[in-house]
Parts: sequence; structure tokens; C-alpha cells
Amino acid sequence: MAMRRTAGLLGGRSDLAEGVGYSVKRRLLGRPLINEQLGEQRLSNPLALGVLAPDGISSSAYGTEEIMIELLKGGLAVTAFTLILPLTGVVLFVMALVVLSYREVVMVYTRAGGSYVVARENLGPRVAQIAAVALLIDYVVTVAVQVAAGTAAVASAIPAINNATLITLISIAIVIVMCYGNLRGIREAGRAFAVPTYLFSGVVILMIVTGLIREVFGDLPVHRWPLPGQITGHSSTSGLIAFGMVFVLLRAFANGGSSLTGIEAVSNAVSAFRPPEGRNARKVLVTEGLILGSLVAGISWLAHVTHAAPYSSGVPTVIAQEAKIVFGHSAFGTAMFIFVQAATALILYTGGNTSFNGFPFLASFVAEDAFLPRWLTKRGHRLVFSNGIVVLAILSCTLMAVVGANVNRLVPFYAIGVFTAFTMAGFGMAKYHHRMQEPGWRHKLVINFSAGVMSAIVVLIFVVVKFGEGAWLVVILFAIGVPALIRLRSEERRVGKECRSR
Repeated sequence: MAMRRTAGLLGGRSDLAEGVGYSVKRRLLGRPLINEQLGEQRLSNPLALGVLAPDGISSSAYGTEEIMIELLKGGLAVTAFTLILPLTGVVLFVMALVVLSYREVVMVYTRAGGSYVVARENLGPRVAQIAAVALLIDYVVTVAVQVAAGTAAVASAIPAINNATLITLISIAIVIVMCYGNLRGIREAGRAFAVPTYLFSGVVILMIVTGLIREVFGDLPVHRWPLPGQITGHSSTSGLIAFGMVFVLLRAFANGGSSLTGIEAVSNAVSAFRPPEGRNARKVLVTEGLILGSLVAGISWLAHVTHAAPYSSGVPTVIAQEAKIVFGHSAFGTAMFIFVQAATALILYTGGNTSFNGFPFLASFVAEDAFLPRWLTKRGHRLVFSNGIVVLAILSCTLMAVVGANVNRLVPFYAIGVFTAFTMAGFGMAKYHHRMQEPGWRHKLVINFSAGVMSAIVVLIFVVVKFGEGAWLVVILFAIGVPALIRLRSEERRVGKECRSR
């Protein structure tokens, strides 16, 4: 009896010590998890595809549109609807190289970290900070781009909210909701965010197949272009010089590179998979690549045959126009149009969830190497890296508040970080294969080195053609961020030595 009373008193004191703040946290996030339950939070392959692939797969919703914007702005007029096909082919070629490269990454480095770990292990910890800064920037901008595109999809179905300020406010609110979902833990977030991946993939494939069938039977309408509000440029049929033509194509290709964002997400969360982690991650990565490639190719083809073109305001989107053209204006067609827009908005919103998985893991690894503050390594109430999740939400909301929730305005901040990470992973894995010389190392080296070279070329293209539109800021962030991380580590080591000498 005395022991029971003592236990009760201790329990009461513990509850008092927890305070109001802990009580609120428990109600919002659920009961706390203990470290022994961490293994239970591993992802099955279907769930991993749903959680980690939305960023990559959802980029198909705006990749084609971003290419079209630059082609039309460049004054190519109706020629843009023809050039969209070869440019999409180039983007798909680069995509295939990147997927093949990351297939090797996930098999060798089964701990989360992706290109950062590859660069650290093969190119050295200082060089790895280039990958760290690239990925951290990528994750922040990914949230902003995905959510902004999702709100544009909603506005395409509900024109009443087609207002720049309102779209930005809605987008920021969605990021806050996503932050809350991830603070509850991987399993809770995964179940909520997995469904849109399959829903979007299925309905867009249905749209593409329906459009192809209607085209075969000569029943697919063609938009009159340009319509009021659509993007146009100065006519270039007689005055465009060769250099100008190349520049326009390079800008279009750079914009199209946004279709590749999110491919690296699987490699940044390999440790979240069930054993064998590498093999399961590889399967999910290849599946994601096949789905993404099919969607990008299909959406570009429909833009080619229907002349669906982007609007200056970003609304309605190209994919929304394609859905309306393909399914028609009947009651069934209208219902399918709304369904496509709902699925598009859902996957774009949840596409930002990939960053909420990858950013905290990466930040914890960089912090473990002493290049970021140690508090980023701590797991929170639900065994997730809560500090990293909150930091990501704050940064992405700030970016949208300053720039606005407009995909075309955000893209210049986007691809430099993405392709810099691809470059580091490619060259890092090439060095690994050359050093280890495992069976089949030569063809693996060729794949990884080629992916590294191609990604480096894309980075250079993007810096040149998008410099005045925001790429300059990313260059400055690299110039400041990398030395800052290295200095932080040196300072921590200096303080550590002083403490040990006392």
C-alpha cells in the first residue's frame, strides 16, 4: 500500500513538472513515442512511394507549362507547340541518367543523407557542404513551389480565389498544416500523404489515354491560340537570330529541369525503408522514375496537339486546360475536370511533404558532422526531428511571403540546388566505383560520371540564363553558406579543445 501511494505521489509530481506546455503538446501531437518504437516507423514500399514520390511525380503538373512559358515568351508563337516535344525528350534523357545514377547511391549508402553522404565519403567533408547547402535550399524552395502550384490548381477550378494575395495566404496556411502533420510522426503523415500520389497518377494517366484515343479517332479539339490572358512574345519568324534562338531554348530547358525535382528524395530517406533498405529504395526509385517520365511525356504530347498554353497569371494551368479539352463540357466531363484538379492540388500540396521528410534527416546528418547546430540532431515528442521540421516550415513560408506563391517566380530559385546535388552525387559515386572497383564498376562509373557532367552543365545553364530572375540570390547563398558551415565546424572544434584543456 505504501509503495502504491509513493508511486502515485511520484506520478503526480511528474505531471506537475510537465506543465501546461507539455499537456498542450500531448494533445496536439498525440502520446509520446519511445526510442524502442522507432523501428516500427519504417516505411513499406507502397507507403514509401506515396510519401517520398509526391515531390517528383507532382512536378509533372507544371514541368511542361514551365517549358511552354519560355518558348512563348521567346516569340516562337505556334512553333512552341512543336518544340515542346524535343525539349521534353531532352529533359527525359537527363531524368533517366539521374535515376540510373541514384540507383547506385541507394544501394551503396543505405543510411539517409543522399548526395550529402556520397560527397562526404568520397569528396571530403568540406566539399560535401556544397551538397548540404544545395539540398537545404532545394528543400525550402520545393515546399514553396509545390504548394504554390497546388493552389494554382485549386484556383483553376475555382476562379473566385484567383487573386495573388489570396493564393499566397492559402499556400502559407497549407504549409502550416503540413508541418503539423509531420510533427505527429512518419506513420501518421505517411498515411495521410500517400493516397494523393496514386490518385493523381491514375487520373492523369486516364486523361492522357483518353486524349490519345480521341486524337486517333480525330475527335480531340484544338485550342485557338492565343486566348486573352495567355502568354505571348514578339514574333520571331523573320527576326530571331541563331543566338537568340539558342538562348530561348536553353531557358526553356532550364525551366523544364523543374520536372526532375524530387528524384533525390528517396536517397535522402533510405534509412526510413524496411530492410533490405537499399533494395527496397531502388525499387521505389525506379517506379517513381517510370511514372514521372510517362506523365511528363503524356502531358507534353497533349499540349502539343491541343495547343493548351500557359496564362500570365498562372491560372488556369496547362494541365487544367488539357483536362477540360480531353473530357469535354458534359456533366461527366465537368466532374472529371474537377476530379483532375482535386487530385493535382492534393499531390502538389503533399509534394512538399517530401521535404518535411528529407530536410530534417539531412540537417541532422550535417549537424552530427558539426557543420550545423547540435539541436537539429534531437528527436522530438513523436521521434521525428521536430526542430528541422519547424525550421523548414518557417523558411518556406517566409519565401512565399516575400516572393509570392507563383511557380514561375519561384523556379529561378529552384533548379540550381537540385542539379548541384545531382552533380555531387554523380561525381562522388564515380570516385567510389573507381576506388572500390567492384564487379561491373566500369559501366557504373560511366553512368555516374555522365550524370555528374550533365547535371553540372544544367547548373551552368541555369546560372547564366536565369541569373537576373533570382538565380543570383542562390549563387550568393552558396558563396556565403558553404564557408559559414565550414567556419561553424572550426569554431565548435576550437571551443571543444578549450573545454578539454581546462
